[in-house]
Amino acid sequence: MVKSLVGEIPPDLAFEQEMTILFTDMRDFTAMSEAYDPREVYRTINASLAVQTQFIHEFGGSVNKFLGDGVLACFSGADRCERAFHCVQSLLPVLEKRETELDFLPCEVGFGLNDGNVLFGLLGDDTRREFTVIGDTVNTAARLCGIAEPFKALITQNLIDGLPKSYENDYAFVERAIFKGKREAIRVYAICPSK
Repeated sequence: MVKSLVGEIPPDLAFEQEMTILFTDMRDFTAMSEAYDPREVYRTINASLAVQTQFIHEFGGSVNKFLGDGVLACFSGADRCERAFHCVQSLLPVLEKRETELDFLPCEVGFGLNDGNVLFGLLGDDTRREFTVIGDTVNTAARLCGIAEPFKALITQNLIDGLPKSYENDYAFVERAIFKGKREAIRVYAICPSK
């Protein structure tokens, strides 16, 4: 009898790491699902996720999971903030340009990025396990994605602190935001479109 590879992995396998976390999410997905044929919706989402995945990989990130109509991606390494920043800055105009193409339904995507310490480990049981990232860094990135307008990318001071000073014209301050469950407001910035 062949042992399951999953069964040989320690169930509590997890380690801490500094990462840049990226969340993406389509705006008004529920309304689109109600208004269009499911196959059209599926084709549009699949095409959008394919483009996003291509850019994430090109800039040295990895897709942790697809979240229905969005993505959770991770960037690690010394220059992770720069690569994640450039990935999204390059991706935004590509996705926005696709809105003018008649082949796909409207696919307005928002982005949230944060940098910091995460716990990277296995969740689940012997029947199904998957690697995921957990922690305040992840939660904040998800919250930013949730409030981002279509084709906007919101980032934190933590991410900015990982960028060279030469990037200061590539982002703009938006607001101080207080998210539910957090004690202090965080400074929120937006990535400026690439020139």
